[in-house]
Amino acid sequence: MKWLDKTFSARGVAAFFFFSWIIQLLWNSILVDQLALVAVKLSYWQAAALWFLVTLLTAWVGIAARPGRWCRPRRRRDWEAFGNRIERNVRRRVARWAEDDEDLDDLGERIEEKIKRGFARWVGVEEDIDWDDLGEHIERKIKRKIRDWAEED
Repeated sequence: MKWLDKTFSARGVAAFFFFSWIIQLLWNSILVDQLALVAVKLSYWQAAALWFLVTLLTAWVGIAARPGRWCRPRRRRDWEAFGNRIERNVRRRVARWAEDDEDLDDLGERIEEKIKRGFARWVGVEEDIDWDDLGEHIERKIKRKIRDWAEED
């Protein structure tokens, strides 16, 4: 019975019946009499049923409900925190990669080669290409993509 006491309070029940009366007045005066959009006038109990149905249908989207998991306000993106999180992830992955190898002297060179290999595959050239030539290929591919996107519109 405690959940019933928390769910229904005297003020909540009174507000429900009051708003049912308001809905009946608004429906009958605006939709039926003034605008003639609907030919049927609502009785008090029909208005109460309509109000109850609307309350049930909107309870899941956060209207007339306390904020919870489903209706949190959106936060503005904090770009500095976003960058810090990416940096932490990169550092953690590089550290994990360094733990796998005992030879840390050429770790920077191996990371550079892996990045270079990925870019070379992306632009479709040989993996042992010079960085300057690879940069030109990347620039051409980006320009080609932008041109393709512009032509789609």
